[in-house]
Amino acid sequence: MNRTKLINVMLIAGLLFAEVAYADDKFSINGFGFQDYRQTNANFSEGASQRGTWDNNFFAIVMSSKFTDRDTAWAQLQANSTEPTRFTWMFVDHRFNDNLSVHVGRVKFPYGIYNEYIDNKWLQLSAVLPYAYSGAADMVYDAYSGAGVDWTAGSLFTQVYGGNIYVPDPASDDHADRRLIGARITWNAPYEGLRFMVSANEAQVEYNVNYGTGPSTTLTQLGKEDRAMLSVDYVSDKFDLKGEYNYHKTPYFVQIGDPTTISNAWYVQGGYKIGLWTPYARFDSYQADQINTSDPSKYQKDWVVGVNYKINDNVNARIEDQVIRGYGLAESGTATNWNLIAAEVNFIF
Repeated sequence: MNRTKLINVMLIAGLLFAEVAYADDKFSINGFGFQDYRQTNANFSEGASQRGTWDNNFFAIVMSSKFTDRDTAWAQLQANSTEPTRFTWMFVDHRFNDNLSVHVGRVKFPYGIYNEYIDNKWLQLSAVLPYAYSGAADMVYDAYSGAGVDWTAGSLFTQVYGGNIYVPDPASDDHADRRLIGARITWNAPYEGLRFMVSANEAQVEYNVNYGTGPSTTLTQLGKEDRAMLSVDYVSDKFDLKGEYNYHKTPYFVQIGDPTTISNAWYVQGGYKIGLWTPYARFDSYQADQINTSDPSKYQKDWVVGVNYKINDNVNARIEDQVIRGYGLAESGTATNWNLIAAEVNFIF
């Protein structure tokens, strides 16, 4: 059985047994996943082609086990249509009290709003993530291996962390090792459902540059890469409103020849619940650098409209249309004006 068929079987099983989850005082297990269809009328982007594809799917199991009242191990095992089955993250945390805890291991990257649940489509409004979280934009890491501290003081929640950036397939990456430090601060405003967030990190990047034909001509260069995100989020019984701005500065490497660049991505998104339906809209913008702002290969702008339908407490369906200008994030193609359609079924248990 190939990987796609295996994942489809897992997704069907999840849908059939969506009510099944387990939790007691020591151990819990939950899961989520999705299957979607994507098609474009030009370009190739976000797993979508002009033929259309059902090859975008995902299944994950989340487990936790308490050793003591203060110590818990966490792990997420995932499978999807493009990567081998693996643990996305796995770590142990120790809680000193209700306000302070530390964790060690491979941890989901604390950056922005969507990265809290970037794999879990059930908790998202749109079938396709905002550009700031697109892999092609290279603005958000998946996870880090290291240690962090979480501290709550009144309405402020502060996360400080450091370690190495987790790369699923180091052999295919020209970044041999990436070390970083970072923080995220969340303020829950007095108005219920409203929160503000600032995220920032700096990574030391080691590029392996081969400027010749043999191993002896490989040169390692160091540089610093900076990222920062400003976020605002409001969620109520009726509204789901979000807006974020991301800043990304890449270093200059002589052998590569690429200059220092500053890219950015921002979006505003809103949804309104009407019974079981939630229509939504988003405007999304990506700019690869601050110099070639009119070059369509350096920017991408997106007008998204769609609707969610809640089938039951565990299964949700959605469809959306994206009107796109530019192709700065498209994996291939040169069409400046194009459309992407996405339909999706997701579940959680």
